Amino acid sequence: MPTGTCPECEADVHVDTDTDKGDTLTCDECGTALEVVGLDPVELDIVEDDDADDDEEEDEY
Repeated sequence: MPTGTCPECEADVHVDTDTDKGDTLTCDECGTALEVVGLDPVELDIVEDDDADDDEEEDEY
């Protein structure tokens, strides 16, 4: 089973073989939400909480 490294706590995170780029998962060690940004090798990034409402309000002006 492939693994990636959590950018938050540097723990090994197991990734299923059928995982695709863009999928999200959670680090078992620290609970951080992670996004798969690369597959060969597995690369993980922290999921950012974008507030879509702020973007919509800016577009209205």
